[in-house]
Amino acid sequence: IRCGGNYTLALKTDGTLWAWGNNDNGQLGNGTHTKQTIPVKIGTDTNWKQISCGDSHALALKTDGTIWGWGNNSDGQIGDGTTVEKTIPTQIGTNTNWREISCGLFHSFAIQTDGTLWAWGMNSNYQLGDDSSKTKTSPTQIGTNTNWSKVDGGYMFSIGIQTDGTLWSWGANGSGGTLGNNGTPAYGRIPTRIGTDTDWKNISCGDSHTIAQKNDN
Repeated sequence: IRCGGNYTLALKTDGTLWAWGNNDNGQLGNGTHTKQTIPVKIGTDTNWKQISCGDSHALALKTDGTIWGWGNNSDGQIGDGTTVEKTIPTQIGTNTNWREISCGLFHSFAIQTDGTLWAWGMNSNYQLGDDSSKTKTSPTQIGTNTNWSKVDGGYMFSIGIQTDGTLWSWGANGSGGTLGNNGTPAYGRIPTRIGTDTDWKNISCGDSHTIAQKNDN
């Protein structure tokens, strides 16, 4: 299960996708803007594998390696090359080699099977990590590294883990510490390593804070 701004998505073991809660931006993916107070099945597909929720947009990964998005798209966070809202799951590009997905507030990430990192959506605080503050409406490769294993987005910042167990951050350093580097600099324009440890395993970003797990649990 995953929670967004005021809505929830869930996957069943049979590969079906379910949603409930607020739906004013079509973030439930059922083709309407009607709020749902109980879980509602989204479509008929049974090959959903992974889900992620932003504030009012969502991404989902299928077992065939395709990415799908829906909901608010005002900053291109769905990734279909437009800024038009989508009320049903819409395929992002034609690639079938996506492995991981994650939504920030109004931005999105995905990792391909070759370990490359891709980002799109709002970029006003460098939260995409491409050394610019320009919004992207379709997946854009971040750097040239091919060893990304995990990524997650917060409000205006992002955190990643590479396969060597190193921890990285970029975007706005809000509240003096969201990037995990004691508040300096104010913005990280590209992924920058945090500390020297090489045993990071999992990450999860909140609005303005991060939790990470090491290999020793």
